[in-house]
Amino acid sequence: MIIIDAGHGGNDPGAVANGVKEKDWTMEVALHQYEFLKNLGIPCAITRTTDIDLSSEKRSALVKGSGASICLSNHYNAGGGSGAEVIHSIYAKSDLAGSIAEGLKKAGMGLRRVFSREGADRKDYYYMHRLTGDVETVIIEYGFLDSSSDVKKLKARSYRLQLAEEAVLAAVRYLKGALPQSLYYVQAGAYKEKASADQLCQKLKKNGYDAFVKKV
Repeated sequence: MIIIDAGHGGNDPGAVANGVKEKDWTMEVALHQYEFLKNLGIPCAITRTTDIDLSSEKRSALVKGSGASICLSNHYNAGGGSGAEVIHSIYAKSDLAGSIAEGLKKAGMGLRRVFSREGADRKDYYYMHRLTGDVETVIIEYGFLDSSSDVKKLKARSYRLQLAEEAVLAAVRYLKGALPQSLYYVQAGAYKEKASADQLCQKLKKNGYDAFVKKV
């Protein structure tokens, strides 16, 4: 199982720059990843589906008690810099984090670094690593909201979702070791009105096809 975490939320907006609140984009990413995993038939869970407050204790408890093997904690950065960062526990190998980083890089996002961080107490600095038990948690910073080059790319919703999918696919390959390097989607139609798309989707399902509506 993979659990998806939407960083921040509620009274905690996270990073704020260029008219964007981090909590909004992490929610968008997390919901997309959750639906993406369900459509792949991968058991999954999510820490929040709405804009609510989650304390560090509550968030980490949800992850720790989920029964998941992997947690993807979604974030966006700020404070100077550019490119994606992927952070793993000091007790974990960098294989998963490195695979996610390569996926983001392949999608065209610059890669700043893959790293772990030790606190003054010689334990993991980040509570999502320190308090989530045996769940291999990876913190993904998709780019810097105050970087003009990053935001130029990230302003496109389709690109944000592309990066989200690359992270998920890397996690699934790591977990399963059997997912092909590429997935091919068959588009049966495209509509301006969601009702028309839903109608075709239901028709396809009645005929035995695993169909779903995806907004682009």
